[in-house]
Amino acid sequence: MKYFKKYPIFFVVVSALLVAFAALAAFDVVLISQKGQSAKSLDNAMRKYRSALADDPTQKAIDASNSNIARLEGHLEFLEKDLTRASTDIFKPLTAKEGYQLVEQLRGFVNSWRKEAQKLDIRIGSDMDFGFKKYVAPNAEPPKDSAIADLWKQACVLNYINKKLFACKTEKSPMGIFAVQREILESEGVKVQKNKRGARARRVAESNSGDNFKIDEAITARKKGSLDTLAYRFVFAGHTDVLRRFLNQLKDFDAMLVVRSIDVKPADMTKWESIAPASAEFVAEQTGTTSAQSDSLSSLFNDNSGNTQQQSEQSAEADSSAQQETKTPVVTDNISEFTVVIEYVEVVKKPDVKKEGDKE
Repeated sequence: MKYFKKYPIFFVVVSALLVAFAALAAFDVVLISQKGQSAKSLDNAMRKYRSALADDPTQKAIDASNSNIARLEGHLEFLEKDLTRASTDIFKPLTAKEGYQLVEQLRGFVNSWRKEAQKLDIRIGSDMDFGFKKYVAPNAEPPKDSAIADLWKQACVLNYINKKLFACKTEKSPMGIFAVQREILESEGVKVQKNKRGARARRVAESNSGDNFKIDEAITARKKGSLDTLAYRFVFAGHTDVLRRFLNQLKDFDAMLVVRSIDVKPADMTKWESIAPASAEFVAEQTGTTSAQSDSLSSLFNDNSGNTQQQSEQSAEADSSAQQETKTPVVTDNISEFTVVIEYVEVVKKPDVKKEGDKE
């Protein structure tokens, strides 16, 4: 202590230097540790960079990839054209510009379908509007202008499917239509309640009554951004040959129609007896469409209307030949009820995206 008291400044300076040395040594240790971590991070980054640089496609690979994409797009376009050969017969130019004009055309559709059912002796319910009661019923509100094009497309596809369904009727085979249902479109602006869990919700979703339905997500081919579909459900009754002829007509692949589900059960004869072929007076009264309007629309969408009887006879001959070639059906005399869900599929084509230079 005597030296400390004799040389205090010296000991203070030495102590300060020792503390500074210890601090600098600790700081050096920290810097060395950080340098090691930085070196490891740099090595990892360099490895990733070299790997990415090695995987970077050359111009030759890019040209080959573009050629492959063009070839696939061409093949997709060929398949789409091959599977939509009847598109010119299905879709006609849209003439309605306002909702009330489309309503008149929908009423003409319903009127022509009822007349065709009457001509072919097909039983239909007295309230049958083929899924469009929301618009063709008396004093019904017209659709929104934004939904005109979508409803027109939906009605055109339904008209095409109805022709195939009506062609299944023969003189010897009774046939009745209990319900024709369509999906509510998003453009209609109607909120559709999503399917909820529970027995009651499932019964409502699977109900064959009414004009509209919601297709089960488990069976639909719809995929957002890739495939759009228009779904329909047909509930009709008859012998098993009616269903067989209907499915045989759908397998022609002249349109992108896909059968998503089929349900068969014994027909309720009480319901069968409650429906009858529509009368012409009832058709005009329910649809509110004059005969001139109906004939005009019928001539527009049924260019071959004069060949209806010929088509029916050809269908009967085809059915007789099919019956000779195929085995005897399991059910011959009993009337069954068939529920068929059909989707019209459209491929969503994405717009061309212009390539932009990399920002990095």
